[in-house]
Amino acid sequence: MLVHDAHCHYQFAEVPYAAVELARREGVGYAVVNGSAPVDWPDVAALAARDARNLPAFGLHPWDVPTAPVGWESQLRAILLAHPQASVGEMGLDRWVEGHDPVAQEAAFRVQLALAVELDRPLTIHCVRAIGPLMDTLRAAPVPRRGFLLHSWNGPVDLVPELVGLGAYFSFSAHHLRPTKADLRGQFAAAIPSDRILVETDAPALCPAPAFRRHELPPDAAGVEQNHPANLLRNLEEFARTRGLAVEQAAELTGVNFARLFLGQ
Repeated sequence: MLVHDAHCHYQFAEVPYAAVELARREGVGYAVVNGSAPVDWPDVAALAARDARNLPAFGLHPWDVPTAPVGWESQLRAILLAHPQASVGEMGLDRWVEGHDPVAQEAAFRVQLALAVELDRPLTIHCVRAIGPLMDTLRAAPVPRRGFLLHSWNGPVDLVPELVGLGAYFSFSAHHLRPTKADLRGQFAAAIPSDRILVETDAPALCPAPAFRRHELPPDAAGVEQNHPANLLRNLEEFARTRGLAVEQAAELTGVNFARLFLGQ
């Protein structure tokens, strides 16, 4: 049984490659490794060269918009053209991060959305406390033919049908295992179509509670707990329980969805 990680950051220093290799031995297959700024795009490319199961994604994260270098748009186009298998992301909108500039974020979002459409690439979207501006943009502009991922979905259930019509996929993560997120877990149980669900870790972010960990990583320099790539298997188990499926059925379902979105199969 293989399970594919729809969103992670293996390029971050907090994820030693030995942890990735352990995850692979335990059943993690493909992993979409999301770049967040020009400074880490070469590291993402290097991981893709190291192992074809590391699927590259290049984007400008909303947190990195204020420090983006002049000409980042041209750099993004160039690296996407150099990696035909790459998707666009992580990009998006975030009204939670301190000091955010909504105008600059939305401009960067529109650039990357248009590039995904032009190059026919899937897209990974980060959205925190910005669902209104996100919907306004998606309603007004073309969207990628292959669709887009709303990673670690955190929105209202009433928008799910419209988002599905626009091409959205929704990923289940450790975020949905928190007791305060029972409403979102309920969406994955009943409201989100089975052919639009993926699983992710966001490793090294979104470290789950100890009860949902398969392996541990050391905390970072600030003492923040880090998410091990192999914890994807626990997320899959919890998604299967949420949906009332056998784990093998959940792996097959999310694997088909992953292949459709990220592999074009």
